[in-house]
Order: sequence, then structure tokens, then C-alpha cells
Amino acid sequence: MAKQNNEIALTSKWVIYSSPKNVFEALTKKSLIAEWCGQAGDVELKPGGHVEMFDGWVKGEVLDFKPGEKLSYTWKPTDWPTKADASVVKYVFNKHAAGCEVVLNHSGFPSEEEKEKHLDGWTDFVFEPLNDWFVSKL
Repeated sequence: MAKQNNEIALTSKWVIYSSPKNVFEALTKKSLIAEWCGQAGDVELKPGGHVEMFDGWVKGEVLDFKPGEKLSYTWKPTDWPTKADASVVKYVFNKHAAGCEVVLNHSGFPSEEEKEKHLDGWTDFVFEPLNDWFVSKL
């Protein structure tokens, strides 16, 4: 059925009220992911390292990272068509007056519908809960 289409991509920015270093750690450390997300997740920080998020709903592998600056990995939800390729998630963490500006590029969706679902999902299940978690620590 569907293969990866690099033309189907989204780019978005969020400001998170913490440092780039802390945001990077919250998105990669198993214990912190569970705290802000409420579900199991893990990012094995090494090239080819295992990525798993949302109690195993998404799986992938680490492509590149530099703590506090950038992170990229493949991303394939279990409910995507078997023949669909994994998409690619890239984060850039920039200093911001309020803390950290996260620039997200997610490319290679199998359909426009998946792109739209993920745009809402990144907001509802990642960046809003992550920011709320950091604010609760202030």
C-alpha cells in the first residue's frame, strides 16, 4: 500500500518554559518521559538506538543527536500500513527568552490524513503536556 512520501511533512515551533538541555532530556530520558507523558517511552541515545514512545505505539531508531541542540529519529506508529516506511522526526532546540524554542520537522507521512492527525497529536500529546510539566516544576 502506502510508502513514505517525503513531500508530506509538517514543521512547527513551540516555546517550552525550560532550557534546551532540560527539554532534550525530557524527550529522551525514560524516567522523565513517563513523568510528563504518562506513558512509557525510551530513546537510546546512540546512532541506531531504539526509540519507543506512547507505550510502544511508536517505534523507531535514533538517526542523529547532540544533547540540548538537536535530535532526530525514525517514527512508525503500529497502526500505519505494514508496507509504509517509517517517517523521520527532527527536533532543533534553540535558546529563547522564555526558555527553549523547539522546531519540529516531521516528514515522510504515508498520507495527508496522517500528517494532520500528527500535527494535532504533537500539540496534544507532546508539547502541551511537556510544557505543563515544566511549568508545574516552577
